[in-house]
Amino acid sequence: MKQATLHQLQVFEADAKHGSFTRAAEELLTQPTVSQQMKQLSKVIGLPLFEQVGKRLYLTDAGREVLAASRDISERFTQLEMTLADLKGLKQGNLRLAATTTAKYFVPAC
Repeated sequence: MKQATLHQLQVFEADAKHGSFTRAAEELLTQPTVSQQMKQLSKVIGLPLFEQVGKRLYLTDAGREVLAASRDISERFTQLEMTLADLKGLKQGNLRLAATTTAKYFVPAC
């Protein structure tokens, strides 16, 4: 696992999220690059991460474990970025908003 890169883990997370190399490629890179990154990651791990049924990708047991670890690593890097921003005197964080279609009746137009 020491040879796996952060970039490969990010591509892997996108593949898992979309269930498709093609859809992940639309978000990140080109399809050949996504496929190549996943071949390299699978080789490093020594186990298949996906099972392909038709055009859909499904995580294997190894894939589920790698996804959980990858998400933990991503979260730690996000926390590190916020901590470093605090040390620089900057306030940084994530803001997630959700709105329903009825919000237009309660929120004034700008």
